[in-house]
Amino acid sequence: MKFWKLLCLIILIVCFKNGTAQVKVDHRQMNYIFNPKPNSIFYNDTLYKGSREFSSLFYRTHDPLLIHFYEKHQSNKIWGNIASIIGSLATAGGIIIISSVNSSRAHTNGWILLGAGVSSSITGTFLILQGQRNLAMAVEIFNQKYGRTTAGIGISGNRAGFVINF
Repeated sequence: MKFWKLLCLIILIVCFKNGTAQVKVDHRQMNYIFNPKPNSIFYNDTLYKGSREFSSLFYRTHDPLLIHFYEKHQSNKIWGNIASIIGSLATAGGIIIISSVNSSRAHTNGWILLGAGVSSSITGTFLILQGQRNLAMAVEIFNQKYGRTTAGIGISGNRAGFVINF
């Protein structure tokens, strides 16, 4: 028994030894931070969460490619959530029909409903992941187009300063 516990512990350590608990955030660029709900973008020392804040961030660039990826993210997220909810309800309904009714026709319909629910849930999850990929692409394109070196002059009290951000 101790051998199996030790073996499981060693397998877990080997599997997760390269895992990281922190995400590197470059303060000079837009950073996509993956969260299950809500997705977050860190840009210019501000954390943007949710579609209302994302839309203001992407629409002010007037870049059609960024807006396209953002809108694709939104539609995939919405349709993915709808498909996941319908899939969960269909899966539950199929299980209820299979376990409660004794006729073979009802069992067949229950299995069909169960299969359709599982496939709908998988499709919804796929759409949500595609939406996150589209948002990550929008962030990457934003960084390529707008992540440039900036220079600034600041005056404070009796001193002046010149700052270059790469």
